[in-house]
Amino acid sequence: MSQFPIKGWPADVVNNLNNLISDIIRRREIKEFYIGRTNDCNATQSRHGCDDIFALYETNSSENAITVEDTLIRKFFGHPKCNNDNSHGGGGVSSEYIYYVYLASWY
Repeated sequence: MSQFPIKGWPADVVNNLNNLISDIIRRREIKEFYIGRTNDCNATQSRHGCDDIFALYETNSSENAITVEDTLIRKFFGHPKCNNDNSHGGGGVSSEYIYYVYLASWY
């Protein structure tokens, strides 16, 4: 997994991310997961109180981060382990330069 977080255009990375998330969430030890967007994975892990957080995608474009987040949430929102409250990506945009789309998980 050393190739993650991946970078690139949303259309070029979403299929790989779908496959990765599918592989992770099918593991028996994963009880819940959450897909989101952040500038600081450590602070986000603390805020969620999750057992693990994994930076899936990295970009310096807020629009690309929102697109990837939204696409992934829409794909996995109906999954029984999904802990997202909304069926789409949203929320504020930071003035930071780097954006991550992440998967938080609880065991």
